[in-house]
Amino acid sequence: MKPSTLERLIDQLLEDEALTRGLPEAEAQELLTWLIALLEESEDEPEGAHVRALGKRVAKLAARHRVPVEELIELVELAWGDLPEPEGEDRPLSA
Repeated sequence: MKPSTLERLIDQLLEDEALTRGLPEAEAQELLTWLIALLEESEDEPEGAHVRALGKRVAKLAARHRVPVEELIELVELAWGDLPEPEGEDRPLSA
């Protein structure tokens, strides 16, 4: 992604107050940091809209159901295959 496009997308995330509405400051910062990292890793311009929509969904779930943003991020990354599967007895059941 071009640096100017990346900067514009990051600015849009940082200026979007609705994105982190209902989240404590620390969780809002964690969500924004993660979303910015996703943008920086992306090579496709259209990815920005998807990252923003994902952020809104994570924030909404966290605020509505009182689930820590960190846990939701871990679930998303696990679904994407970015995290190793848990080991031992705490391993989730698979279908």
